[in-house]
Amino acid sequence: MDIQREQERYRNSTPSRLGRGIERFTHPMGKALGDMVPSGMVKTVLKGIDKAVGMPALTEFDHDPLDLEAAHRAAKRVSRTAQGVNASTGAAAGLGGALTMGADIPATLAIALRSIRDTGRAFGFDGEGEEEKMFRLQVLELAALDGEELRAQRIAEIEGRIGADGALLISGDDTIVPLVDQAVERISRAIAFSAFRSRLGMVVPLAGSIVGGLVNSSFQSDVGKAARFAFQARALKRAEGLPATV
Repeated sequence: MDIQREQERYRNSTPSRLGRGIERFTHPMGKALGDMVPSGMVKTVLKGIDKAVGMPALTEFDHDPLDLEAAHRAAKRVSRTAQGVNASTGAAAGLGGALTMGADIPATLAIALRSIRDTGRAFGFDGEGEEEKMFRLQVLELAALDGEELRAQRIAEIEGRIGADGALLISGDDTIVPLVDQAVERISRAIAFSAFRSRLGMVVPLAGSIVGGLVNSSFQSDVGKAARFAFQARALKRAEGLPATV
C-alpha cells in the first residue's frame, strides 16, 4: 500500500460519519450533560491510566517494525481489537441506561491509550518517557476533535514534534511537564463534552446498549486512524535516514 497517500488522505479527512451523526442526534441535551462532568475527574483518569500502559499489548507482534506495510497491518489489528473490546464495554454500560453510562468513560480512555501505545510499538517506538507521553496525549486529543480548523492545527503540531530520524524533538523537563498538563486539560474538556454528548442515547436501557457499542467502536476507530497517522509519520522520517538496501 502507499503509506504516503494514506497520510495525505488522513490530513484531508473529516471526522467519522457515524460519530458526527450520533452527535447531531444527541446534541440538544448533550451540552448540559457535558457541563456536569468535572474536568478534574477526566484529568485524573487520563493520568492514572497512562501510568499503567506497560500492561501486556492488546495484540502480539511478530513482524519487523521497520517494514512499514507489516507495521501498518499490525497497527490495524490493534485498532480492530480495541474496537471490539470497547464496543463490548459500551454495550454493557448502555444496558443500565443513565446509571451506568458514565462508568464506561474510564474504560474507553484506558483502551484508547493502550491502543495508541501499542500502535507505536507496532512501528518500533516503545513509548517511554514524558515526551512520548505527551505525543500519545496529542494523538488522543486529535482523535476526539471534530472541528476542521483545530484538527489541522493539531496535526501540524504533531508533525512538528517529529525529528529527522523519527524520534521526538526534546523539549526538556522544565518545558514538557507543563505541556503535558496543558494537553491533559484540553483532552479533559474535549472528552467531557464530546464523549458524553455522543453517549446521550445510552440513557434508554437496551436501546442504549446499541448506541454505546456503536459510539465506542467509532471512537476507537478514530483513535486507531489518528495513531497510525502519527506513528507512520515518525516511521517515514526514520526510513528517510536509513541506508538504502541493495
